[in-house]
Amino acid sequence: MARYSKLALQTLSLLSHGLLLGYSRRGKERRELLAQSDRQWMEIDRNQLFHALKVLKMQGLVDIIEKNDKRTVRITDRGKIRADAGLIFGLEVRLPKKWDGKWRIVIFDIPEERKKIRDSFRSHLKRLGFHEFQKSVFAIPYPCEDEITILTNFHGLKDSVRYLEAKLSYDEDLRKSFKV
Repeated sequence: MARYSKLALQTLSLLSHGLLLGYSRRGKERRELLAQSDRQWMEIDRNQLFHALKVLKMQGLVDIIEKNDKRTVRITDRGKIRADAGLIFGLEVRLPKKWDGKWRIVIFDIPEERKKIRDSFRSHLKRLGFHEFQKSVFAIPYPCEDEITILTNFHGLKDSVRYLEAKLSYDEDLRKSFKV
C-alpha cells in the first residue's frame, strides 16, 4: 500500500480541487488550477488510479457510488480533512517577476486557549516565507491573499486574522531581508 500512498494523495488532491477553486478569487489562478488538474489527471495510469481509489475507499476517505452502471467517486468528510492537510502543506507563495512596491501584512489575535492553532498558523506563515515583525504581525512583498484565505479557513480563524496590502515607510530592513 505504501507505493500507492503518493498516488492516493494525488487522487485525493484532485478530488478536493473544487475546494481550492472556491477559495481562489483571481481568474488567472483558477485557470492555472484547472490546467494543473487536467495535466495531473491525464498523467495518471488508469489501473493504478482504480487501485488507489480502492485503497482510499478501504481507508474511508472516498465513497464509490454505483448507479445505473456508472461509478461516481465522492470524497468523504474524513478524506476532505486529509486532502486539506495535504493542501496546506503544499501551499507556496509565487514570486512575481517584478515587485509592485506593496507589502502584504498579516495581523492576528488568537487567544491563549487556542495556542496550538496559533502556533501552527505562525509556523505556516514562516514556511511561506513571511518575515515576523512581532509575534502576531508578519509581512511579505508578494501577493498571497488566496494562500492566507486558505490558511485562515483551514485553521478556522476568520474572526482572528486580517490581511492588508500597503506601502510602508522605513522598510529598508524588510527590503534587505527580501532583496527587493
